[in-house]
Amino acid sequence: MKTPKKIIISLSILAVLYVAAIFILESYIEKQLKKKEQLSFREFKMSFSGNFVFKDIKFKNEMIEVEAEDVALRIGLMKLIVSDTILIRKTTANNLLINHFKIHPYSIEKDSTINAKSKQKDSKPFALRKIKITGLDFYSISENDTLTKVIGLDVQGKLKDINNINFNQLEKLSFQSLRQNAGELHDIYVEDLIYDNHTFSLDTFKVITRYSKNDYINYIPEQKDHVELIAHGLVLDSVDFDLSNNKLKKITLNEINIEAFTLNVFRNKTIPEYTKHKLTYGQMIQKLDFEIDAKALETKNSKISYSMMGDDRKVSTIYLNDVNARLTHIHNIASRKQNAILKGTFALSPRSIVGVDISYNQFAKVETFQLDVHAKNIETSSVNSMLRPAVNAELSGIIKEIKSHMVSHGTADGTFVIHSEDIKLEVFNKKGEERKVVSFIASKLLNPPLEKEVDIEDFERDPTRSMWRYIWCFILEGIKKTVI
Repeated sequence: MKTPKKIIISLSILAVLYVAAIFILESYIEKQLKKKEQLSFREFKMSFSGNFVFKDIKFKNEMIEVEAEDVALRIGLMKLIVSDTILIRKTTANNLLINHFKIHPYSIEKDSTINAKSKQKDSKPFALRKIKITGLDFYSISENDTLTKVIGLDVQGKLKDINNINFNQLEKLSFQSLRQNAGELHDIYVEDLIYDNHTFSLDTFKVITRYSKNDYINYIPEQKDHVELIAHGLVLDSVDFDLSNNKLKKITLNEINIEAFTLNVFRNKTIPEYTKHKLTYGQMIQKLDFEIDAKALETKNSKISYSMMGDDRKVSTIYLNDVNARLTHIHNIASRKQNAILKGTFALSPRSIVGVDISYNQFAKVETFQLDVHAKNIETSSVNSMLRPAVNAELSGIIKEIKSHMVSHGTADGTFVIHSEDIKLEVFNKKGEERKVVSFIASKLLNPPLEKEVDIEDFERDPTRSMWRYIWCFILEGIKKTVI
């Protein structure tokens, strides 16, 4: 009977020693942490199992500020004592604020008394297995602006190697809003993003010029577009990111579906023209240092407007309503030898439906594509807002059918076909006054009904403007040759 009694006594002594050791270790760790000038906290607790809990913790140096309502680290006590690596089994943090400062490295003061090598030897490496963060607000701040702002971020994941994170380790991700500086003019906004099981859902995606249409030219030396893109109901499914040593190698996804978007583009032509060559879409894709492989992007019930202020400060606008489009073969994998295919329709007016088919070579060194446009029952008044500033003329009446075929390989060749009836043309001088005699003669030439097909050869692209401007000018050339 004495042996069990001795065991109980021994275990009791060990338990008392263990509890005492925990309190001593907790006190020691707390004192050591309080010596760190950059770190402060209201409360520190250490459990018998070796879990660390901080309340109202703050950390600050030249590069980063961190505040958290509470942080819990689940650490095996024996692992902490005997292992060369600190194993953090789970990190939980609630209501965090992180400010990250983009500072030039030469502006950071360095303490010459600290030996970096000895500091590295004194500190143990650590491994992190699970992470759960709720209520994180993150700001990346430069000297002049907030570059990134994320509000209400929740994230949960399981990690194996913190130096080689795998996308599959991400279990859940969501945030209320994101703002990202996208250069000298534009900001990107995302609202209510949720990630779950390889699917991203976004309530709203925006690309917005941060200045008004009146003010934005004060921030640029040459002409650029003022852009307002607002898309709703985005879903990206079967998404995967292939990472190697935390560097992106490939993005894979099935489809991007957009419930609807509105795109308003405005250009002020009262300042000098843009002189830099604009990269083609193919050149942009080729410059990526990672692969992208997506099956399709589809949008419905969308609207596009393009406005232009001329030298006379008059604004002309064309509206494309009820835009429905599907883009397939979105990738930069040359071995597949697949062109990107765009098929879509839009309405210039309720009865004026235009169909567009584009086969685009995203691997060519120059702008290379084939375009087919087919439109019926075009109310000519719907294009006058763009036609008049281009050629000082306006049309009235109905164009029964328009067809345009365009093949581009640096320059473009193709055809333009028009069938019209009861077309009248009004021609204006530079002062905006109608040239009545010229208008009368031109209108007589357009009646009886017009059926014409013309060839367009060696049509050059303005390298400072987009593909869409190139296409519009090609079609405008066809209108000039047949109608005007």
